[in-house]
Amino acid sequence: MSLQIFSMFVGIGIASSLTFSAQAQSLADAPKVDLETQFYQELAKEAGQDVPTAKGIFEEVPDGLSTKEITPSCDPRRFEDSIIGKKLSTAQYYNVARAYFAKCSGELTQKSWTGLLGLLKFSKFQYPFFSHPQVKEFMVKLPDGTRVPGVLALKQDARPRPLVIVKCGVFCSASQSASMKSYLMHLFDQSPFNVLLLANQTGMDYIYYNKRVTLGGWSEGYEAIEVGKWMMEKWEHKDRISSLHLMGISLGGNAAVMGAAFNDKYLLPNGRKVYNSVTAICPVISLRPTLDHLYGTQVVGRAFAKMTKEHFKEARNYVTDVPDLITDNHIPSNRKDMADYIGSLASTSLQRRGIASTTPAFFKSNNFWNWKEEVKTPLMVWASKDDSVVNNRVNAEVMEHDDLYEKSANVGVLNLKYGNHCGFSSSYGAQASAAVLRTFVLTHSPEFVDTYNTKQEMPWTFGFKKLGSQYEHIGQSWHFYSNSNQTKVVFRLFNWNGGRDCADKGPWSGSGLCTSTREYWVPISSLSKMGARVPRTDAEAQALTREFNTKVEFRIKGHPLNGTYSSDFYMTWRSHFE
Repeated sequence: MSLQIFSMFVGIGIASSLTFSAQAQSLADAPKVDLETQFYQELAKEAGQDVPTAKGIFEEVPDGLSTKEITPSCDPRRFEDSIIGKKLSTAQYYNVARAYFAKCSGELTQKSWTGLLGLLKFSKFQYPFFSHPQVKEFMVKLPDGTRVPGVLALKQDARPRPLVIVKCGVFCSASQSASMKSYLMHLFDQSPFNVLLLANQTGMDYIYYNKRVTLGGWSEGYEAIEVGKWMMEKWEHKDRISSLHLMGISLGGNAAVMGAAFNDKYLLPNGRKVYNSVTAICPVISLRPTLDHLYGTQVVGRAFAKMTKEHFKEARNYVTDVPDLITDNHIPSNRKDMADYIGSLASTSLQRRGIASTTPAFFKSNNFWNWKEEVKTPLMVWASKDDSVVNNRVNAEVMEHDDLYEKSANVGVLNLKYGNHCGFSSSYGAQASAAVLRTFVLTHSPEFVDTYNTKQEMPWTFGFKKLGSQYEHIGQSWHFYSNSNQTKVVFRLFNWNGGRDCADKGPWSGSGLCTSTREYWVPISSLSKMGARVPRTDAEAQALTREFNTKVEFRIKGHPLNGTYSSDFYMTWRSHFE
């Protein structure tokens, strides 16, 4: 969300099963309030959106696919193929990504959710990931005594692979919040990575453990460096890390851009950088103007001010550094005074901990543009121009057109038309959204990408009746179910002779009237070499569904099956997702 401010948006951090069992009770005691989803609901009320009547529409279990059928040329798999194994430079990667969305954005967003409805859709994705056997709560304990709660998702095998550490933003504890669910899907289910989602310093559970008010990317960016070092040097499974990558969402994006700068400066003992790459998603780049704009807006500002006050009132139960400053008579009633109050609160907290600070100094340190050295760490800023929370014009757009970074070899901005606040999967589909994150990490994981790039093949031997030439393949989807030893594969077919308008609209219009399906049940045992297994829980079944819909493609004679009427085809896939 955007604002390093109060203690809210958290990322999740995860831990090994051994560490988890020893600290389960301690983690269970921490407050895990999903203020992020609550904020979206407040936004809906302020905007007059009747969310309850659309409950059935909004509450979706994502399958990892696009929002509609996509032409073969705009299939996100083709985007990935144009990058992986091509040994592109960082600057070349940005050019390819921008070109893909320039060409395919219109198609990807057709019939998708944008604006506030897209944000609400994003907030309602269903994924009870704590019931996934490979996802656990985790705690990072830094040398200075700081405890950073989070969620750890580990693949089944112990092979070294990229570890992605994600700092979440405002209104988010180490809980099953909107951004936690969405980005865990993209980075774990739909990617070959281990993932550590960390609580933001403004998260209520972070405040609970550390008893202080700590705000801003300056401190959180440095903390991200310390967490990375801890994982590489102290974590009991450090041998499972092939390379380390940092991401930050919203307010956590402020930590990401600052962390990229610190990454150039605070090196490992061997002289190497902690992180191979950094991604800032819908990030706060300059804190003060972001807060001024946010609290000054009518709909979003009112909802956000209300949530800020509620958050500070809850924080009274735990804070020991500035408890006297978060009483009712100190929290401003006028939301336009909130930015000054937050700056004063944060700087006073620093002073009482023996760190010299003033309100102007606090905001200056949390403005990326006061960092004078050019960032050399590969840094991608991924933002949307319709962001209603983190104003694009005072953040991503400034970097997009900055004289230093506009043509940088290391820093690039992917500034898209839609996505609102971090909800790219609602606008562009889960397939394309995951591909952006996955390919940027893989581009900067040379130690891993060669084995990932090896595609394997398997013939389809589970029956398929011959098609007439009036039919055309437009999509295939996998569906796994808890405790079922079979998986369902659905083939979607377009019938050019199916109705009066079918020939006029064509197969990629998203019209269901011209589309039929064929379903086949496949024994999971026959797909074991693809990484299939019987899901132990509903959450694992959902994750496997997204995994297979991402990594498996149906092809014919070296070409995609989609766009043909062939009945003779095979499956190809990349491994390491398991």
